[in-house]
Amino acid sequence: MKIIDKFWLNIAKNLIWEKFPKDGNKWIDGRYYWFRDGKLNIAKNCLLNKKNKEKNKNAIIFINQKKKVKEITYEELTNKVNHFSIFIRNLEKENNTDFKQVIIHASASEVSAVSMLAFAKLGVHFSVIFEDLPEHAIDERIKLIKPDLIITRDLSKKHFFTKVLKKNKLNNSIIIFSNKIYQTENFKHYNFHKYNIKLSSIKYESYLSNHKLFTLFTSGSTGAPKGIQHSSAPYLVYSKYSSFKKFGMNKKSVVLTASDAGWINGHTYALFSPLSFGATTILVESPFMLLDYLFLEKILKKYKITILYLPVTLLRLLKGIIPPNKFFYTNYLKAIGSMGEPLAKNVADWFSHLCFQKKKSVVNTYFQTETGGIISAPNYNQIGEKTYGSVGTTLNKFIKFSRKKTKKMELEITTPWPGCMIDVINGPAYWKKYWNKKKFKLFDYGSFNKKNLIVHGRSDDVINIRGHRLGSGEIEAKILELKDIIEACAVSTEDLVEGAAMTIFVSTNLPKKKFYLLESNIKLKIFNSFGSYAIPKNVYLVRELPKTRSGKILRRVLRKICMDKKTKDFGDLSTIINNNSIKNIKKAI
Repeated sequence: MKIIDKFWLNIAKNLIWEKFPKDGNKWIDGRYYWFRDGKLNIAKNCLLNKKNKEKNKNAIIFINQKKKVKEITYEELTNKVNHFSIFIRNLEKENNTDFKQVIIHASASEVSAVSMLAFAKLGVHFSVIFEDLPEHAIDERIKLIKPDLIITRDLSKKHFFTKVLKKNKLNNSIIIFSNKIYQTENFKHYNFHKYNIKLSSIKYESYLSNHKLFTLFTSGSTGAPKGIQHSSAPYLVYSKYSSFKKFGMNKKSVVLTASDAGWINGHTYALFSPLSFGATTILVESPFMLLDYLFLEKILKKYKITILYLPVTLLRLLKGIIPPNKFFYTNYLKAIGSMGEPLAKNVADWFSHLCFQKKKSVVNTYFQTETGGIISAPNYNQIGEKTYGSVGTTLNKFIKFSRKKTKKMELEITTPWPGCMIDVINGPAYWKKYWNKKKFKLFDYGSFNKKNLIVHGRSDDVINIRGHRLGSGEIEAKILELKDIIEACAVSTEDLVEGAAMTIFVSTNLPKKKFYLLESNIKLKIFNSFGSYAIPKNVYLVRELPKTRSGKILRRVLRKICMDKKTKDFGDLSTIINNNSIKNIKKAI
């Protein structure tokens, strides 16, 4: 047996198995399969963890948009999941069918958590989609998933879902979670507050390791939604290991991962990993509600949070809001992390000082929906300054990047790892784009400073000026060093003479009349950092950059506006936070 297989099989012992696997990984018909002969149940690993014997310990603390808090113990969560599982089985009997795949239309909440765990318990493949997706985007995802059942808590979309029923021949298979029973002909209703804990329990059936657990949609730079599918056991093995390795997560942890349920972090580090340790997870309905920094400080101290994991764009905004002498020191916080965008050195430095009296590492995570979890990041217990600006080191020696002699290279993972996606729902052509023989393409440019990886941005975000290749991330990091900048984005635009030029978008607290001074400082900073060739053609002041709910800046949108400010063809905008940001950018140009 290969060393890599022995290593991951040893890590797999941390899960509860019905049948422990003998297999490590196998390359079959153009993809890797892990632990093929193993059998387990994901929900059982989260709810019946033997290390957590405290029934009255909080499993989930849910904070809604009105900042109302609901605490759910492990015993209560187990009962809720059991009851909803019984409801689903009875619904199958009523409809004389077996539900194979479902859509969960909900934000991070009690509804999404219980639904995800119930379907994991029943072995039903699920896909969480954002609650405020426009109707056409929901329709696109339904056509790809072809669900047998849709779960929602959003009564405002009843009219749309009625049309969905007829169009997709779903009969009555839409469930609305609500506190009241509405007399609606086409919908089934489920009330969390009226469940009967005395109902008999549904047994935890075990499923083969590569049984498909969930699909998550990502559009990234392509503008078209791709359905990324993950398996069960390999995904949980990797999730749990990466949580321990990079964050030091354990059963005593109290974890706040500010991610929507529709993102990979909302699955991996907000739900499945913490619960599989027997830890407590704090779910926030809207991550950007944490811009109320006094509220953030209050919950950090009240709930004795030990792991705080926030989007980079949220950190940038907080840096512009929080007074310079404000600190969040608590005796409980052990690890802080960042997700989404590249983390500039000065933002990392500020974040560490905000939370720790002595410099510690910010777990600046590098991952994709496709990777299932973190593939590279600094460790939580490192001294911070040396790793600021990089995504640290890979998870272990068994995850390796190709190392070419060129300073910047397109990143590929050269070794198999259990967290890797198992399929793309859009079809074989999409799957093949990710693989260069047995190397997995990440579509990012990167370089190494000794052992630390520096990610320069997506391969289509690299700006090529007069033969010089600059990553958007490294340019933005330099601009963010200027004290009056809140957010920055660099994109490549067409130039009739040069072929390509650079355009910069920034947001600031300064009044408009002082912007010309800031523009001069930005150009000087870029000149001093990269040379005269990199001086941007245009610098625009904007109120807000277009971002997804995970905090990623939609650079493809900015590029298209630069080419044609009248354009309306932006591809998939279903995950954008604020559509008005596009109108404001057009005005700025």
